[in-house]
Amino acid sequence: MTKQHADSRPIPFATLPMALDHWAAATPQALALTTATEEFTYAQLADKVARCGNWLAEQGVEAGDRVVIVGHNTAAWAVHYLAVLSLGAVIAPANNRLNPSQFAEQVQLLEAALVLVDDAHDWIAGYVPARRVGRLCTGNESHKEHGRPLPEPDSAALISFTSGTTGKPKGAVLTQAALAEASWAFVRVLGTSQGDSTLVIVPMFHNTGFVDQFGHMLLLGGRTDLLYKFRTAEAVAALAARPVTYLAAVPSIIRLIMLADGADDALRHLRVLLYGGSPMPAAWIDELLGKWPQLQPFHGYGMTEYGSAVSFLPPEHAAIHGESVGFAVPGTSIRIVDKNGRDVEPGSTGELWVQGPTIMQGYWRQPELTAQKIENGWLRTGDLSRLDDGFYYIEGRVDDVINRGGEKILPAHVESLLAELSSVGQSCVFAVPDPVLHNRVWAAVEERPGNTFDATAAGRLLREKLPDYAVPERIEIINPMPRTASGKVDRRAVAAHCQQAVEGNA
Repeated sequence: MTKQHADSRPIPFATLPMALDHWAAATPQALALTTATEEFTYAQLADKVARCGNWLAEQGVEAGDRVVIVGHNTAAWAVHYLAVLSLGAVIAPANNRLNPSQFAEQVQLLEAALVLVDDAHDWIAGYVPARRVGRLCTGNESHKEHGRPLPEPDSAALISFTSGTTGKPKGAVLTQAALAEASWAFVRVLGTSQGDSTLVIVPMFHNTGFVDQFGHMLLLGGRTDLLYKFRTAEAVAALAARPVTYLAAVPSIIRLIMLADGADDALRHLRVLLYGGSPMPAAWIDELLGKWPQLQPFHGYGMTEYGSAVSFLPPEHAAIHGESVGFAVPGTSIRIVDKNGRDVEPGSTGELWVQGPTIMQGYWRQPELTAQKIENGWLRTGDLSRLDDGFYYIEGRVDDVINRGGEKILPAHVESLLAELSSVGQSCVFAVPDPVLHNRVWAAVEERPGNTFDATAAGRLLREKLPDYAVPERIEIINPMPRTASGKVDRRAVAAHCQQAVEGNA
């Protein structure tokens, strides 16, 4: 494997519906989709998707209409997802952790033709301003034929809302071709093939579920297993009962599986492990490779507005460059620019801009926001980055930079030092408003299971390696830290929690 590791295979299908039709004809008896209680071959899945598409058409859904689905990881979720795409309508997977007002705001923005909810979320239907609300189930099918061509590659396929929990909802619009290309990026880098399989343990509404895993396997003719909802014991049991070769999750979830009873049986068949959202501590990688030497751990970096993957760090660089997000996906271009949009020198920090075939068309019906985000074909990620010896590093968000009395502090740098402590599982560094200094620096840590955080040792380490203004004035312990739906630590929620705790003790 080289520094610019990549598979040269061209994408074989312009859209995901084309891939499904192909594999249903080429390998009709191969397993395509499974859950704890259901199995579908490619022929069965294609038939189910076609009949569901007929049912959607009878509900009045036409090409270009928006259809929202909200629910846990079920076969019905996957079937309706593909049926909407096959119909030429636009699928909008909804975060199943939104409160009713947030969900209603998204549905209203989309002017959704149909909202489908599963049994666990049917209570939300009363808050939805849609033309129709229906039940998300595998019984939604019709035997009446509705002749329609496959959707064009350049037509809108998906609206994915960014994972932020505050502010106005922003739905990134991807075309059919961009959605397929986003999934094929994982084939190019991970070297997967038709014989591979995956278990989706993240929520299916997240890009990791429907792009990195489900779409990825669909293009290859591989198998996707669905875990209804993540619980460590259930995930371990599912991996042991029906082994897979490929798994994707944030490091904290992977760590829970590593430490669980039955981890040996769960992970011994795994070949490719994709983690993202944050770097994985070197000690965890060493432990992974020590116990399961067949594993190939890849660090992936991406975003909703780019379909998913922007860059990958291949396994052979994890030991020395574990904090890096590696190299650009083939076909993707990266720039690092200053506040004036000028390229910075290698080693200098700036905002990462990205360009390539999976970039969104824009935010749904928000042209001003789109113009702020896309400049001359380049997507402004909002992430601070640097290029060092050919490797890209993410150093936080532009908005997360802490200004303490004119001195700029990058939270990610302080967090990387806290990660060196054996007692720290996760850390979060954030700003607290100050009338004189503008910001003060605080931090929170989540202890690793079986460990106790040593504040004295942490302070000593930070004072040795940081200027005094960058050392957090307070370090709070939060077990566990609040997270976004994608599993990342929710920096704003952590900051609010800490400030409320301090004010409550004042």
